[in-house]
Amino acid sequence: MGGIGKTTLAQLVYKDERVKKHFDLKAWICVSDEFDVFRVTKTVLEAVTSSTCDMKGLNLLQVTLQEKLMGKKFLLVLDDVWNENYADWEVLCSPFKFGAQGSMVIVTTRNEGVASIMRTTPTDHYLKTLLEEDCWSLFAKHAFYDYNSNACPKLEVIGRQIVKKCKGLPLAAKTIGGLLRFKLNVNEWEKILKSELWDSPINKTNILPALRLSYNYLPSHLKQCFAYCSMFPKDYALKKDQVVLLWMA
Repeated sequence: MGGIGKTTLAQLVYKDERVKKHFDLKAWICVSDEFDVFRVTKTVLEAVTSSTCDMKGLNLLQVTLQEKLMGKKFLLVLDDVWNENYADWEVLCSPFKFGAQGSMVIVTTRNEGVASIMRTTPTDHYLKTLLEEDCWSLFAKHAFYDYNSNACPKLEVIGRQIVKKCKGLPLAAKTIGGLLRFKLNVNEWEKILKSELWDSPINKTNILPALRLSYNYLPSHLKQCFAYCSMFPKDYALKKDQVVLLWMA
């Protein structure tokens, strides 16, 4: 399920100081829909060497990566994997086998089939949606200036109804809470609560209703800027200054 916190949890592990001290090398790879062995291998190599790579052949890439990982304890995160092809996974993993004992690969995925194919140990973590009170706490943290909803009892009543529509998804609660942070008007909150977008089928667009609501309430000039970003591939590393200049042009 999207927005449940898989990537966030992996980031907490990846950035933890104890984890940093435990491994010699670390790499974070956004895989997404297109599981291209060459691209993923190249990205891993660039991450562990902190330099760009111009190699063209997969074999040369893998030999070079194997040399860099040889005897090193590494942590590799493959985020948002969709590919269920076992042969691709076997090819990708071949250089990883030369790392030191204790090396780890963390995979985040919405697909249980992917987890089954990529699993080398029986350790799986299935994330659950938030309990309603926890979801409310997260929403309130972003929706109210001082995290105190007691000062706005009418908004709290509406807010708790909105939280039920978030269905325990942290991303939805955080997004809608942030959207309402500067709208301390009962009518504005009721408009969000009664929006028809909550009933939009996710399976057709793969977009959470909360994210669609957030976009709909952007000012028109920001909608243009946001839509412009669709020109870039998914998980593309945007350079802020460059994007701003493109917007201006």
